[in-house]
Amino acid sequence: MKLFQRILSNLSFFIIVMLLFLLFFQNKVSLPPALQSVGRMHPLLLHLPIGLLVISFILWLGRGSIEVNSFQNIFILVLQVTVFTATLTALMGFFLSREGGYEESILLKHKVLGIATAVLCYILLVIYKANPGRKILFGTVFTLSLAVMIAGSHFGSNLTHGEGFVFQPLQKEEEMKEETITDSSTLFTAAIRPILKSKCFSCHNERKAKGELIMTSEEKILAGGKNGPIWIPGDAIKSHIIQNINLPEEDKKHMPPKGKPQLSQQEIDLLFAWIQEGADMKKMLSEYTDADTLKILASKFIQLPKEQQEKVYPFAAAPPATVQKLSGPFCAVFPISQNSPALQADFFVREKFDRKKLEGLLKIKEQLVVLNLNNMPVEDGDMKTINQFSNLEKLILNNSLITNNGLSEIRDLKNLRSLSLAGTKVDKNVAPAFSALDSLKEVFIWNTMISHTDAAELQKQGRKIVFNTGYIPDENEILTLTPPIVKNDEFVLSGNEKIELKNQIPGVVIRYTTDGTEPDSTTSPVYDGPFTANGFTLIKARSVKPGWYSSPVSSFAFFKKGIRPTNAELINEPNEKYKGEGVESLIDAKKGLAENFGDAAWLGFREKPFGAFFYFDTVKTISSISISYNKNIPSYLMPPAEIEVWAGDDKNKMKLLKKLTPLQPTKDESNAVQIDGININIEPSFYKWYKIVAKNVSRLPSWHPGKGDKAWIFIDEIFFN
Repeated sequence: MKLFQRILSNLSFFIIVMLLFLLFFQNKVSLPPALQSVGRMHPLLLHLPIGLLVISFILWLGRGSIEVNSFQNIFILVLQVTVFTATLTALMGFFLSREGGYEESILLKHKVLGIATAVLCYILLVIYKANPGRKILFGTVFTLSLAVMIAGSHFGSNLTHGEGFVFQPLQKEEEMKEETITDSSTLFTAAIRPILKSKCFSCHNERKAKGELIMTSEEKILAGGKNGPIWIPGDAIKSHIIQNINLPEEDKKHMPPKGKPQLSQQEIDLLFAWIQEGADMKKMLSEYTDADTLKILASKFIQLPKEQQEKVYPFAAAPPATVQKLSGPFCAVFPISQNSPALQADFFVREKFDRKKLEGLLKIKEQLVVLNLNNMPVEDGDMKTINQFSNLEKLILNNSLITNNGLSEIRDLKNLRSLSLAGTKVDKNVAPAFSALDSLKEVFIWNTMISHTDAAELQKQGRKIVFNTGYIPDENEILTLTPPIVKNDEFVLSGNEKIELKNQIPGVVIRYTTDGTEPDSTTSPVYDGPFTANGFTLIKARSVKPGWYSSPVSSFAFFKKGIRPTNAELINEPNEKYKGEGVESLIDAKKGLAENFGDAAWLGFREKPFGAFFYFDTVKTISSISISYNKNIPSYLMPPAEIEVWAGDDKNKMKLLKKLTPLQPTKDESNAVQIDGININIEPSFYKWYKIVAKNVSRLPSWHPGKGDKAWIFIDEIFFN
């Protein structure tokens, strides 16, 4: 035991000397990565010396109740361990401080007090071992040690959690008063800032500015950090905050860091939409229409005062289990406000619209007051279902397929106050449908066949209804066209199904390419009707029209469904976080979304390459194989570096049919996010077994933010044709 104590004592003295040396020459210290990792153990260890010092003090106060020799042996051992853990904690803290990102004045106080605590603990040990009877001197140093430790801990909490962390709960009432939200509040204050506050402020404040970024005020957010502004208004994909949020959680640049509370998908969607629409920090809630997608997304996070909350409804709440069952990845069902029985249903992703989900909402037809079918392929026949939601107050049908005939089917919606029809085929003859809706107050009809003149006439007929026709451009103003969209419900084509493009604006010409090049406005092929595609086809299209600026280019990846294997087997298991539905994800013809590589369609590989066997119990002629993958360069998702196709009638005896090296993105594509694919043509073959291996990029290129790291491969489908 004495040898153990002597070793601890010598180690402690050595570390104290090292700490004092490092403190005086800290500006010349450069740490290797290994010591940086050691420094990050500081928060793990720091509670030991704190607890041991307090225990030592309690033991010393109660020394009279313990036999003298026994007390001295126990007390010296506890003091010895306290000294060692205090010096080791201070050393780790010094290593951690060299990473930067902390407020220097607070950091220096915490650092000096931490080292002082370690030195005082060592002096305590020396005094007691030299003369246990010097109670006044020992008690004075002991009290000083505790005081210094408490002061150092206070400054440490300020560094980690922000100034005033300890007393923050006592200031809650005052803080809530400052954050009161009204219609005059900006959307940033009401919805965006609370997200940043809960997920970002702890690392990016005046006392702890990781990456030299402070986010506690609008001015400091706009100033950015060492990597520049955190967002680019109107370009969410290129914005640092979105890129870092979407990185894999284990990536060192992922934000918030692993282990911290992460943003929910709804929070990410709101941030993305807000930045994409210009990141306006001054626009008030009252300036957004109720049908505005951004306001709809933000409404889930806005806490209005009680006097501004929704009205009291007479019906009972739906069973929580029913609401939970109806809500899913592409249809969200939720209360319109806290403790309200009234519900809202939002549908997402046109290609994933399921009519049975809409019919399923009849289980909550009494509670449903808001139905958002924006950009869904809703048809006239669906309006009979919608007509059964008797308490519906707001209905959003923008860019749907409904016509005048469909709107005549919702005559029983006597509580409907707001109706959005932008981008639909309704015309001025829809007026009788409006007159049948007694409570209707506002109708949004921009980008329809109802002209401004027609709208004025409708306004005369229905004075109680406000008809919103949208923005009226100056005749001399040149506007930018919207990009083309596809009419197909799915991006996996069956049989002889053809690809259809469209643009809602009359007189627009669509120019497109299928070879991966950017379409221009003069020489690229003109879309003149639906066309077929074999295997994988990447379509790039833009809208052009005289007197208008050409639209941005839109990209669409189509695949031919082909022959489904009887079964499949994975050679290597995907990453635990991105394992989708297992091997079934590869052959179920269900496509994933480029922006959401965490959904069940995708299989993600990084540690090991992708590899899978595919078996056909009946021999079919196979002449091409298509691989659908996710290209999300900011999030390290790259095309395969190498692909091999093997085949044979015996799983264990296969021959190599094809080996290829796909082209990799260049720096110009550094922000690309899209579904992409590879079409592999092979000699017509008649085998029962096929094996496909896709190796990921082992080192990301020098222009990539993660240069040198290993890339991911995300695959959702393999098609055989």
